Amino acid sequence: MKKIVISIAILFGVNCLVKAQSPVTIYGGLNIAGSSTKDFVEFDISDWETYGLLSEDPFSAEGRVSVDLASMKPNPINIGLMLGGRYNLNEKFSALAEVQYTVSGISLLGVYAGVNYDLVKKEKFSLGFTPKIGYNVGSADLGTISLISGYTPPVILTEGTFTEGDALSMDFSGIAINLGLTPTFAITEKLSIMGLLGYNLSFASSDGLRCVSVDDGSEIILPMSAVGIVKSDGSGTQAGISPLLSSSGLSLQIGLSYKIGN
Repeated sequence: MKKIVISIAILFGVNCLVKAQSPVTIYGGLNIAGSSTKDFVEFDISDWETYGLLSEDPFSAEGRVSVDLASMKPNPINIGLMLGGRYNLNEKFSALAEVQYTVSGISLLGVYAGVNYDLVKKEKFSLGFTPKIGYNVGSADLGTISLISGYTPPVILTEGTFTEGDALSMDFSGIAINLGLTPTFAITEKLSIMGLLGYNLSFASSDGLRCVSVDDGSEIILPMSAVGIVKSDGSGTQAGISPLLSSSGLSLQIGLSYKIGN
């Protein structure tokens, strides 16, 4: 649903930019930013609270699934694509709308709004100060459920039942802020090479695990604070984790821009 809302917002913004009477600049290219994670570790889903621990009672009917979130850690440097448009408000000041999509590591889709103020403006060169604020959504595909050998299927929790073959994923979302300098070099009257060197601050957290039933497609959301989210040591100890995806540090954009209108 969040991706649908973002897509509608993007289409609406692009439509407004295209219909604008003042000159509009459309741009696109590569987006490069660093990333880090917190609590991307292996953990289990267990119904030990109802059926007891198999590690303590060999006759227990405990069901247990291993979730390897550690293997989903994104690359330290994420490479993506960006597409946006700037609407001139006056000679030096413009408003902008931008969409970014990460193509390496965990998939992230973000929509941004901001402004650009030209600190330097020459015939063939300009240097702008460009603050942006946005919202990112993403998802980590954790594959399908495979119960740990020796345990009793399925895993039955108050939140729902986890069955062999069900699809597991984890959604992330959060606000992002970017401050940067945008140099632009004109190739022709309308076409330019542009870039952005800036600092990015972004934290995307997760509400919990999403499980989609292999049988009927129904969904279960299991909060990370649930009793059934436990450490991967065979115990019933709550895992105590809050997975967080951060993209903070230097960011770089490079691409082409094209001016529509006069």
